[in-house]
Amino acid sequence: MADQPAPTAQPAPAAAPEPEPSFYFSLESCDKEIVKISVLAVPHMVTINNLVSDLGYEKAAENVIPVDNVTGFTLKRAVAWCEHHWGVEFPEEKNESFPRQTIIPEWDMNFLKELKVMELQALTMAAYQLEIKQLLRYCCKKIAMMAQGNTPDEWRVVFEIPIDEKDAIAEKELQERLEREAKEEAERQIV
Repeated sequence: MADQPAPTAQPAPAAAPEPEPSFYFSLESCDKEIVKISVLAVPHMVTINNLVSDLGYEKAAENVIPVDNVTGFTLKRAVAWCEHHWGVEFPEEKNESFPRQTIIPEWDMNFLKELKVMELQALTMAAYQLEIKQLLRYCCKKIAMMAQGNTPDEWRVVFEIPIDEKDAIAEKELQERLEREAKEEAERQIV
């Protein structure tokens, strides 16, 4: 037994190489920009995944899939998010009477921080339209975080929401009433 060498630490086995996508699908944005998405990332886009499943992978790969109401810039961002998260399974949304707490992981937070407000809004709408459920949750959480502590008027400025005509009329009437009351108060003090 003394003749046996001491056991040596074996190096950890090398990680298996990530599989390369076997083929890509071409998506066409509303501004006619073609964006490629791998077969590995497509499951995150439920709308596109269902279309691909219905058409068959080969036929879907041969055709350009139109994506209405999503610009090329936004579609590229949505595809980049899906490509980064391919193979990741997110928990299914349950019909809960209250929303669960959403925590945005660091990579996703950095991904969303790079976007301007209107780009984030467009990505949120694209995630909704394409049914990228986890991206939609993260976008909504990011918007909620941005909105915390802001007044409705600050929201309008941040999200570039136009003021309704009714709001403008009501605001003008309020301003006129306040000016009239201030004038009447000033006249009472003089007399």
